[in-house]
Amino acid sequence: MAHWSEVLPEGAIYNIKYESVVSDIEGEAKRLVEFCHLDWHEDCLKFYNLNRKVKTASIAQVREPIYKSSMARWRGYESHLEPLINEVKPYL
Repeated sequence: MAHWSEVLPEGAIYNIKYESVVSDIEGEAKRLVEFCHLDWHEDCLKFYNLNRKVKTASIAQVREPIYKSSMARWRGYESHLEPLINEVKPYL
């Protein structure tokens, strides 16, 4: 992302954190919609109620509201991820 932030015009990228979406979906969704210069609609918060075909591996998740149970779940694997974490630390 550092590369794209450098080569694209300022303000072209909207950075968002998963944890922010999970803890404040309405606020983050409104900010994202505004960034895209779109009009806000309350149905943005009811994305899981849409009745359309989904052809992805996450088909079951698409039909569910956002949930918090997966937050920080990676910490159970932290010791295994330590080499990777150390590699990406300078970019965080």
